[in-house]
Amino acid sequence: ADEPRSFLSTIVWIMREKGATGFYKGVGANVLKESVHSFNYWVWHDTIFRLFSKGDNSKTSMSRRLLLNLIIKQLNWLCTVPFEVVASVNQVSVDGAGFFGTALRLYRFGGLGQFYRGLSISLLLAVNPAITNTLISYFLRLATSLKLRAGESRETAREHSATTVGLATGTAKFLATMATYPLIRAKVLQQTTMALRQQSPLEIWRGIILAEGARGLWRGVLAMTYKAVLWNALMMMLKNALEPRRLATPPPTPPQEDATASWMGRDAFALDSTTAKLEEVLSIVRRDRAAERVLCLERQMQETTQDIHEIKKLLCQLVESSQAAPLPA
Repeated sequence: ADEPRSFLSTIVWIMREKGATGFYKGVGANVLKESVHSFNYWVWHDTIFRLFSKGDNSKTSMSRRLLLNLIIKQLNWLCTVPFEVVASVNQVSVDGAGFFGTALRLYRFGGLGQFYRGLSISLLLAVNPAITNTLISYFLRLATSLKLRAGESRETAREHSATTVGLATGTAKFLATMATYPLIRAKVLQQTTMALRQQSPLEIWRGIILAEGARGLWRGVLAMTYKAVLWNALMMMLKNALEPRRLATPPPTPPQEDATASWMGRDAFALDSTTAKLEEVLSIVRRDRAAERVLCLERQMQETTQDIHEIKKLLCQLVESSQAAPLPA
């Protein structure tokens, strides 16, 4: 095996031996792998949350969100592990035969089973993105709460900038990667080292500790964290910037205030509160409705407001006339 190097010394070695192009070895295979991986993940994400949680929204509890994210990632790994194996083997190979050339070599060497090296560890590692996405939702919900306390409306508080989403994603991915990195290293070694492909994670860890000490379990964590945090932060920032805004839930009805006057044993209409509520709901409806229907609703609201004013005026006149009438002898 090569002598262990630190993150910075590895950068220097690549620049000296390979030049700047050495940092992009295997980039084509990795781009293909990541594209398939991300596309497949979000397809499963939307499908599972739509079926079992009525969409990924603020009403989904953290425990349910964690469980569903775990299931989603395991389904994703079942579909995409072959792409990861081919990309990893291609990147560490001497000649770099490319994605399809490396895939052909693996198939000739051991059949279809070679494409599923490290599958069991990958299924265990489904907890990494499950933790990541759960923490992202938690951090964004925390940001919403802070905005509400600062006096922003609920509608604007739920809208997060790309920077906020990037910071939440980067922090969440950093914590998840640090917690699961020993499994990540065992999986990489199992996929790329022929002598270790049949060993369990415990056997791989035992060999690492004997050869490098306990610190060896986190060898390469800086490079992995840099890649994972940067990749996921950029992906979520772009997703937040490009995806259409979801329609906000209409705000709850404000609590009823005490009536200031009463006629004929009944409370008067809370005209100001009712009108404000109708205008608030209509401001949300306007976003996804045709302009003609919105105008029609506004005209109806104006007519209703006029009717309420007339009723209020007649009730006032009725009370005044009843108070002015002389009592019978």
